[in-house]
Amino acid sequence: MNRFLLSLLATLTLGTGSAVSFGGLNVTPRGPQNLNLETGATDLPQGGTATDATTGLRLSADQMQLAPGERLSAQGATLTTRQGGTLHAQSVTYDLKLGTVTASGDVTYNDARLKNLSAGRVVLHVKTGFVTAQGRVKATAPALSAETLVFDTRTVQVLLSGDARLTLPVKGQQVVAGSRPLLLTFSGNRLLRATAGPDAAAVSRFAPYLR
Repeated sequence: MNRFLLSLLATLTLGTGSAVSFGGLNVTPRGPQNLNLETGATDLPQGGTATDATTGLRLSADQMQLAPGERLSAQGATLTTRQGGTLHAQSVTYDLKLGTVTASGDVTYNDARLKNLSAGRVVLHVKTGFVTAQGRVKATAPALSAETLVFDTRTVQVLLSGDARLTLPVKGQQVVAGSRPLLLTFSGNRLLRATAGPDAAAVSRFAPYLR
């Protein structure tokens, strides 16, 4: 039996709407699923949705690929969070072992605190709740720019690093941190204060996400 025929026999096409339980996610395809019987990998050529009841994450994508025990990959993706954030990206990868969701390619993000945030890459650290944005980070409200932004969703604080700049909404005053970090503290959805060059203790919890 030749290799091509073996490859055909190793792939099973399942019907539309058959939900898949995958690494704690519930995945519902829009169209047929192509299951590789040898590797267990599943391709969703028409995409679908994946929800995580534990974290509240919901991913909708034009295409998806599932590698059992390893990762979920998606293209043309929209990700929503339990806190009301919405992220759009050309490509999203959920690494099940690391517990990270990485978005790249025309990444934009919006929530009640950050408006029209754009970056080269955004990483959601599912286990700790930290979010890292890297690569020409910009937002319109609050008006800010930096090379790296790290958001601690539990304390509602944001650390900007790398030529960090912030324009305050009152009188358009600009805070330029330069080579120093800039710490933003929110109260609810409102920016409460900005601290240029915060002390080491305040920065330490952000350090693992600045690399």
